[in-house]
Amino acid sequence: MMTIDYVQVLAVVVCFLALIVTFKQVDLQIRITNLFNLQLKANKEKKKEQLEQKKETPTDDRNPH
Repeated sequence: MMTIDYVQVLAVVVCFLALIVTFKQVDLQIRITNLFNLQLKANKEKKKEQLEQKKETPTDDRNPH
C-alpha cells in the first residue's frame, strides 16, 4: 500500500493552485482582448460617423447676395 506524506499533499495542492491561477490569468487576458476589440470597433464607427457628418454639412454656410 502506498503511503501519502505531507510533501506529496503539499505538491498536489500547489499544482492545483498553479492551474487555477493559470486559468484565471488566461481568462483575464481574453477579457482584456475583448474589451480592446470593442473599443477599436467603437472608435472606427465613431470616425465613420464623423466623416459622414462632415460630408453632409456644407463647408460654406454663407448666403450669396
